[in-house]
Amino acid sequence: MKLRWGVIGCGGIAKRTSLPRLVAAENAELVAVQDINPAAVEDIRTTFGVKHGTTSAEELLALPDVDAVYIATPLFCHREQVLLAAKYKKHVLCEKPLGLCGDEVAEMIAACREAGVAFGAAFMARFHDLHVKAKELVEAGELGEIVSVKAQWSFDYPKGDNIWRQKKELGGGGAFMDVGTHCLDIVRFITGLEVTEVMALCGNQFYDYTVEDHGQMLGRLSNGATLYLSNNYNVSTEPQRVEICGRKAALFIQDSMVQDGTLSITYNKRSAPEDISTPLPRTNAYTAEFEGFSRAVLNGEALPVPAEEGLIAQRIIDAAYESDRTGHRTPVKQ
Repeated sequence: MKLRWGVIGCGGIAKRTSLPRLVAAENAELVAVQDINPAAVEDIRTTFGVKHGTTSAEELLALPDVDAVYIATPLFCHREQVLLAAKYKKHVLCEKPLGLCGDEVAEMIAACREAGVAFGAAFMARFHDLHVKAKELVEAGELGEIVSVKAQWSFDYPKGDNIWRQKKELGGGGAFMDVGTHCLDIVRFITGLEVTEVMALCGNQFYDYTVEDHGQMLGRLSNGATLYLSNNYNVSTEPQRVEICGRKAALFIQDSMVQDGTLSITYNKRSAPEDISTPLPRTNAYTAEFEGFSRAVLNGEALPVPAEEGLIAQRIIDAAYESDRTGHRTPVKQ
């Protein structure tokens, strides 16, 4: 049995990455696609042999042979489309960030709960073999008690015309909102710890768009450890990296927010980290994400990444922006 999917938004991440992996999922069937660009719809429909193609999200959601939708549109569209999906009783997997702020996400979660439909956050990095292995090591006590965590993901994003991520009213925020949510989710997933309070600085050093081009955050974790988060739109030299240091050992995960990356461990700061990533199978994270969501819905099980996980990441980012605005430590809303 397969879950029948519709996709809302055929450009960007969907065309480049997600759609081919949805088609590859064993328990999923792509039956409908939507985009405001008719040429994009036709391109995707013919490329993947999709039954339905439309420029109307509501028309797609009204189709009786669509069980669930994957929303891959720009962030400012998410709220309206998730609420519409709930109205039509369709299960939803939505790209992150889920909404422009935590309160907006909470509204979306409430609507899906009332409608009795599943609502998942598309944090595909949770399905990456390196992150799954790192979580297993932490849970097995291999690192001992965690004392500090660092997460960073940055790139250069020159100002351009009509780029929604560079406009506050359309993207909600900049580097923190865009890639910080991914970093925070992976830290929470691997360590099992929550961020309780934050102090943050962000601003615009090189690019004068209306969201921040850089941000750094210091956070308190629920076991008393500290978290350092660095996200920038103005640098291409900072590696994408997560470091988790415990009393017994430390893990280093690099370039893992896409399909590749390395995982290493060290038990002594004077010793070179040992690469432990080579034997891992490298299952495609996007395919695993769609299969996990489909399996949960088909079997009536809990989602692997419910939208509540996206809400937590969003609340932390909300607190970071509040801390930068006030210059004070800010608790994370529970």
